[in-house]
Amino acid sequence: MKLALEEVDAGLVEETKKQGYQIEKKNKRSVVTAFGEISYWRRRYVCPGKKAQYPLDKLMGYDKYKRYSVLAVKDVLQVSAVATYRNTALAVNTLSCFKISHSQVGKLIVQAGKQIKAQLQSEERYDGITQKKKAPVLYLEGDGVVINGTKKRLEFHRYQVCEDIINLSKTRRKRVQAKEFVSLSRLDALQEIKAYLANAYDLSDTLIISNADGGAGYAKKDFDEIVGYCKQHEHFLDVFHLNKKIKDRLSFMPAMQGKLISAVEFKYDRHLTDVILDTIESNLVDELEYWLSSEFAGGQLDIGDREELKGAVRASLRKTHEAHLGIHHGAIESLTAGHSYLNDFSRKINQINI
Repeated sequence: MKLALEEVDAGLVEETKKQGYQIEKKNKRSVVTAFGEISYWRRRYVCPGKKAQYPLDKLMGYDKYKRYSVLAVKDVLQVSAVATYRNTALAVNTLSCFKISHSQVGKLIVQAGKQIKAQLQSEERYDGITQKKKAPVLYLEGDGVVINGTKKRLEFHRYQVCEDIINLSKTRRKRVQAKEFVSLSRLDALQEIKAYLANAYDLSDTLIISNADGGAGYAKKDFDEIVGYCKQHEHFLDVFHLNKKIKDRLSFMPAMQGKLISAVEFKYDRHLTDVILDTIESNLVDELEYWLSSEFAGGQLDIGDREELKGAVRASLRKTHEAHLGIHHGAIESLTAGHSYLNDFSRKINQINI
């Protein structure tokens, strides 16, 4: 690999000199690739009034001051999407040809997020588009990827669009005219794909087929906002989440899960789907009725004599009448001269008929 890179660097000499640059010197550089660390020599060019450059680094996509190749970073990010920083470092160190620490994993993720955001926010990326494309069908997809770090939880949001999918073999497929938009902010990613579709395509005669897991931010209304005006828009849940939803909702009736999945996914039969749903609803009503009318004969409660219990229930519900004493009326007249307070009070009390 070292010799191959140095040979490519030599092949860039003539083209770079035509641009007015001259070779200043050769510098050594080390880069961590997916297959291990390599060190090579490459030429540094200078030109009056212009910034010095390394054409080989630019050609290979090796950014200044960064030790990891694009493919190595991509591999690390793919592992980090399903593991913590520490587990990502463990997997990379065990299975790859280079070493990395969990803190370096975190730095790569942050750097990748910033670079993606900077690329997406470039306003000049659509300047070269003079005529909008027309496509009979466009396929849209969106989802979120959670990365568990050492201190905080990161979530990348991704939208992608393509014009077609072709089969390369029985196990490999390729997207045609594919474009991806990734950001730590879902709204930023959404705005970017909106801008791309608005500037690159005329959707007046286009059928849009969108797909997502149905989570927050990935419902049909969100894709309606992305698409805007088009000929027709059809939105679907992906197969994995559709099957999961069916199994969750029919956990009380396992025998019907496979039948509903088959009718929806494989036979794509609306009439059969309605028949199965009616059957499920009918069975559900019968089972509610069962529990409401059941006497719970298998219960563990010892209720003793059944007739005695029924009598107690009837007695508790029976209305009983109790004697009412009514209201007693009495009055104490104003005291007059010649009457003692106690004598008058005693006489008034004795007049009350109890």
